[in-house]
Amino acid sequence: MEDKVTVKADFLTSTHGKQSCASCHGGGESATEKEAAHQGMVKDPTELKAEGACGACHGAIVKDAENSLHKTLGGFISVLTERGGDLENGPLKHGVDNHCEKCHASCGQCHVSRPTSVGGGLLAGHQFAKTPPMKETCTSCHVTRVGQEYLGENPGLEGDTHWTKGTMLCSKCHKSELHAASQVGEIRFAKSQSPKCLDCHEQVASGKSGVQQHDIHGNNLSCQVCHSVAYKNCENCHVGKDDKGVAYFKTDKTEMDFKIGLNPLVSPDRPYKYVTLRHAPGSADGFSYYGEDLQANFSALPTWKYATPHNIQTKTPQNSSCNGCHGNTDLFLTAEDINAAEAEANRSVIVPAVPKPR
Repeated sequence: MEDKVTVKADFLTSTHGKQSCASCHGGGESATEKEAAHQGMVKDPTELKAEGACGACHGAIVKDAENSLHKTLGGFISVLTERGGDLENGPLKHGVDNHCEKCHASCGQCHVSRPTSVGGGLLAGHQFAKTPPMKETCTSCHVTRVGQEYLGENPGLEGDTHWTKGTMLCSKCHKSELHAASQVGEIRFAKSQSPKCLDCHEQVASGKSGVQQHDIHGNNLSCQVCHSVAYKNCENCHVGKDDKGVAYFKTDKTEMDFKIGLNPLVSPDRPYKYVTLRHAPGSADGFSYYGEDLQANFSALPTWKYATPHNIQTKTPQNSSCNGCHGNTDLFLTAEDINAAEAEANRSVIVPAVPKPR
């Protein structure tokens, strides 16, 4: 009880606590009866009217956040659209509404509570967290891949060195992009590369790291090619509803792997020839519960996607020597790694010839 009183007292004297309850949650502010006072009350005022609830003080941030990938889920939308999906109307839109839409986060679902998609629950009473607690918010949603990699929760694998050696929070690197506005249909990697490893590792950027491999390879390799280890890959994700009408996701195959492939997103900002690729869980018949052939152009995008695994190590098997990588066919994505149904989709990222041993 003592903790609850302390939290309540702290909140009431805080900037947010000096506002009336109704100014955010609505309801009958002047009502004297409980039922009337709660009439029209909104549990999460940032879910539907963030501009009114938060925008008065945080206008610029709210304006951007309302158009951010966290809010719009533009990455999902762009991928499904490019694969021939009709998201304006019809069965695929119905499926997306039932499943994908539950993942987006409002202001309050990071700064006051855990996201609704992982069960909600206030973080510390009504206290507002300027920097959301990483394990309660960030990795509660981004858990199966990013979270487990970063924190070292995959069996037999260490956590990312930035966590194990420095306990760096997600927000240390991911600052500007958390609220960053995006264009309709934009994916995260459509933006400039931020954060960049070289933003902190200035000696590597200046060519003064003293590591010969950095000088030899330059922009030919993404940093993860040499400094990542095995990470999670998923295949054949399907969505549907159970007997009680509850929406579910089901993935047929999940395995730890590490694959180097050709860069599908070559640009001045990402000039690398070789990058790490992760198999995405999507499949051509992933929405078959809602109808047939809902992604008529599934092969338009690779199923092995550009990836930035969050399991960075200083020393890895592939950077232990030149031939830790050169000639090591197990590390590279080749035609033998692709099932026939996805061959066309991944033609652009398959490595046609593995670099020869030195």
